[in-house]
Amino acid sequence: MTDASRFLRGLDRVGGWATLLLPVFLVHFRGIAEGILDGLAIGFLMRSAVYRDWRWIRSYFVWPVFLWWGWIVLCSVPRAWPVMPDDVDAMIQALVALRFPVAAFALAFWTLQDPRTRSRVRWIVTACVVYIGVQLLWQAVTGSNFFGTPRFGDGTLTGPYDKPRAAAPFSRLALPVALWAGACLALRARQRWVRATAFAMTLLPVLALLVLAGQRMALATFLLGVGVAAVLLPKLRYQALAVLALTPLFVTTIMVAAPGAFGHLVLKTEGQLRHFAGSDYGLIYNRALMMAQDHPLTGLGYDAYRHHCRDTVFQKAGTFAPVPDGGGERICVQHAHNHWLEAVSNGGVPGLVGFGLMIIAWGWALLAPLRRRAPLVTDPAERAWQAGLFAAFVMQEWPLASSSAFLNMPLGGVAFLLLGIGLCPVARNVLSSRAIRA
Repeated sequence: MTDASRFLRGLDRVGGWATLLLPVFLVHFRGIAEGILDGLAIGFLMRSAVYRDWRWIRSYFVWPVFLWWGWIVLCSVPRAWPVMPDDVDAMIQALVALRFPVAAFALAFWTLQDPRTRSRVRWIVTACVVYIGVQLLWQAVTGSNFFGTPRFGDGTLTGPYDKPRAAAPFSRLALPVALWAGACLALRARQRWVRATAFAMTLLPVLALLVLAGQRMALATFLLGVGVAAVLLPKLRYQALAVLALTPLFVTTIMVAAPGAFGHLVLKTEGQLRHFAGSDYGLIYNRALMMAQDHPLTGLGYDAYRHHCRDTVFQKAGTFAPVPDGGGERICVQHAHNHWLEAVSNGGVPGLVGFGLMIIAWGWALLAPLRRRAPLVTDPAERAWQAGLFAAFVMQEWPLASSSAFLNMPLGGVAFLLLGIGLCPVARNVLSSRAIRA
């Protein structure tokens, strides 16, 4: 065995173990998870270099990433002298922004092509969903999680964390797991009524936990995801309607069981929608739009909102902000709370177009295994899993949703983990077609 063969064999083993550990560290110790994603990206590039095989870049769901990334890097080049620390930070962050998408491609084209690793990852993701769900339920019943952390001040649940950030990753991870579990249950059940309600039996516990958590955007996007999956899975449709119909009942129940969560989920949402222009979200969106309007071609570079929110030129009234100072510095948070506004403020209209092209390409690749003609996935349970992964992707990138930053951890890491898993069938098809040609 040559040194190169030993190196590649060792690299494959390390990559496989890193893939198995990634979901665990995305739940806890996100800094380690970020390092794992970086390692997967670097290992995949090294492997491609040793094999001298870069053809994966030509895949229709890969090359748009490089268009988006290249433009963001150009837009982040410092434009004034002397160069300020924020300009240097933006440039560095733009240069390394490629790592998460490449890590997803590493999962799809490399580590998850092994059936055992792919199966184990699914079970580990399932275990993570159960863990977060049990933490949420325990906190709802006893008033604190396993670590003694009580409910957050506004009555929402924190799950295994000290702040209410469990619901968003839980909703993304739980949807494909619930659909896969429901399909498996329906396939193995002998009773007709179990087969007819299998999806509802696995989706309703997730819905109940999200309602108890009190995080409105996580709940809303989960219901969106259920609707998307129902379009793809005919057997899910009537059960999805039942889940949607039962949602008001669940929400009404927590009015008594958890009034704080009800206030955050319903009353606060109603107030923000009624007075959206003057809400924090309306003011933040207004500020991001003003940046894009003033710099429509190049935007303001990576992390534009964080670096330029305090610029006095943007502290004024606008389309969504009737107040004279547009919210002042009070709304200067870390990001624009919307991936599409983040894209246009970072890279202008071309950056928005590049981002949109990338998202559409990923969505199409996730959807391709489920097509009716020559499907790449035929097993009913696997189709339910794939439909859940596509629905989770729609939840993450829905243009009207409030969200964390595109590459923010841990939610961004969860999204790219699920993306890598979802791209696996089409990547396998790409690799097999190359093998046939060779």
